[in-house]
Amino acid sequence: MTTERDGPALRLPTGERITVLTSGADNGGTAFEVEALLPPHLSGPPRHRHRYETEVFTVLDGVLRVRLGRHTRTLVAGESVTVPPGTVHAFANPSGRPTRIRTLETPAGPLEEQFRALAAGGRLPPIGRLARITVDSGYSFALAGIPDRIQRPLWRLLAALDTGGR
Repeated sequence: MTTERDGPALRLPTGERITVLTSGADNGGTAFEVEALLPPHLSGPPRHRHRYETEVFTVLDGVLRVRLGRHTRTLVAGESVTVPPGTVHAFANPSGRPTRIRTLETPAGPLEEQFRALAAGGRLPPIGRLARITVDSGYSFALAGIPDRIQRPLWRLLAALDTGGR
């Protein structure tokens, strides 16, 4: 971890640099807010949904491509998009320059813990730890395209392999 102007920066294996501005642990879980620097041509996370949380993405510098359900929007500096709970979404930096965004999650869900696990995990994602976080959050996070009746037992199986988080 390094120190940024607003606090410690988490460096993810994908090259993203995330600075926590507001931790859910500090406000009773009402909100989690970060500023992220996305490297050029970042493909971003897989299409997914959050069961309980609303996310707001605001572009501070650069370009952000956001997929919401079947629609795709390209946002530039000063533009925002709100992702309601249950909405399948993904985002990417399609440009050859870094993109800086602010993300607000309300209420604060497992995103902060997921970021911290990814930053601590090294080159390979800590699948068992991420699965444990997903199970412990009441399956707040779900990958798109995989039915819950298949995904949930798989998350539980992978969580059983988590040796580092408990």
